[in-house]
Amino acid sequence: MLAILKKEIRYFFSSLIGPIVLVLFLATNSLFLWVVPINDYLHILNSGFASLEPLFSLAPWMYLVLIPAMTMRGFAEEKSNGTIELLLTRPLTELQIILGKFLAYFALLLLTLVPTLIYYFSIQYLSNGSIDQGATWGSYLGLILLGASFISIGLFSSVVTSNQIIALLISILLCLFFYFGFSLIGDSTPDSSFSYIIQQFGIEEHYYSISKGLIDSRDIVYYFCLMSIFTLLTKLALVSRKW
Repeated sequence: MLAILKKEIRYFFSSLIGPIVLVLFLATNSLFLWVVPINDYLHILNSGFASLEPLFSLAPWMYLVLIPAMTMRGFAEEKSNGTIELLLTRPLTELQIILGKFLAYFALLLLTLVPTLIYYFSIQYLSNGSIDQGATWGSYLGLILLGASFISIGLFSSVVTSNQIIALLISILLCLFFYFGFSLIGDSTPDSSFSYIIQQFGIEEHYYSISKGLIDSRDIVYYFCLMSIFTLLTKLALVSRKW
């Protein structure tokens, strides 16, 4: 499993994909949050609050594209190159292969967030330390769990096709549905109690719940259940190649 992890990270940085993803994420965030004011809420200097909330509102939408772009080659490239059989003959279980790739992309996810700590220390300095610590670190945790969920969805999308572009599109659609779709369906439901139940199936509801700085075990359980479901589906798709 460790060999798979190292291989994926090495491949990521040996091509242009790695640097482009990292630079694009940081540059786009910096541009919208500090330079180009789309609106006052998303512009840190114009918002009037010592908060990183603009980052945590913008980042999920960027991850909707960036994470599928990272994971689209996870299994699709192996299938198109004919190396998937070689991979499956290694002394590893399907689950270990999946977890190896998942952990590699998870490490890259963390790497995209490390430079954003510059924003945190900048606001901390400009506000004389008045930034809300609980909400900030809760939002970071929520963003990490959201990104990990997108990775599990991306790996599933990659294993069902040998075309990386199709894998990218499937992943974006699934991530978009799980992030925003259930909230949209819930808002259009007249029954408030049923609407609440539907919204609990969506990522957005749990993401903003954690972002308040109050860590609820139900939100953590939701994310791990979602990741487990898509990991299991990915495993079943790999196992089905032997049938």
